[in-house]
Amino acid sequence: MFGFTLNSAVTSASLGLRLTAPVAIPAAVRAVEDIEVKGRAGTLTRFTGWEDTEIELDLAVPIRDGLHQYRRATHELTNAQTIALTAEPGIYRKVKHCEVSELRRELSGWGFFTARLTCQPFSYLSEGLKPVTMSESGTITNPGLLDADPIITVTGTGMLSLTVNKTVHQVNSPAGSVTLDSERLVAHAHGKVQTDALSEAFPVLKPGVNRITLGAGISKIVITPNWRNP
Repeated sequence: MFGFTLNSAVTSASLGLRLTAPVAIPAAVRAVEDIEVKGRAGTLTRFTGWEDTEIELDLAVPIRDGLHQYRRATHELTNAQTIALTAEPGIYRKVKHCEVSELRRELSGWGFFTARLTCQPFSYLSEGLKPVTMSESGTITNPGLLDADPIITVTGTGMLSLTVNKTVHQVNSPAGSVTLDSERLVAHAHGKVQTDALSEAFPVLKPGVNRITLGAGISKIVITPNWRNP
């Protein structure tokens, strides 16, 4: 039976939920702006980013014990940070927010409602959550179809040089280690934001093979890759 898992732990079955209709699998859509230019044949099209994706779940819940199951399901859905559908093995999505409809009692012992989840534009590969440790220069292969925004923790002290493909990143690590979060565009060390940790743009990992070079003073790096697809 098809279902889903919230936050890598709570399953639809454990909530007593059943899907009453197939789930439409969304794809990331580019956000574009068409600009009229006088004297130009056709419009000038500019890519401005990616649109959020929407997932709609038509659900049934047992109400033999009052509304407890419905309230619990509502709580878990509205607090979800990720959702993984059984129809997409090895894939999860990052949830931005969720709206849950009122409960409709249409059958004895069962209630029906709809959950609409607004997610970030991309689907993420579950294997991209596994940290990769490198204690020497080498390569890492991105199996996704898009550039990945990794989280990289660099261990070492002082001004360090980390090269990803042909881009050299100068990393300031006065406290022994610093974490570069490319998705959130923030660096932090030991729980505190460090605004001067990076002099260049945050690292990205392109689809395919990426060459990573650890400069002098770096004893290791730990990469959470965040592989993703459109």
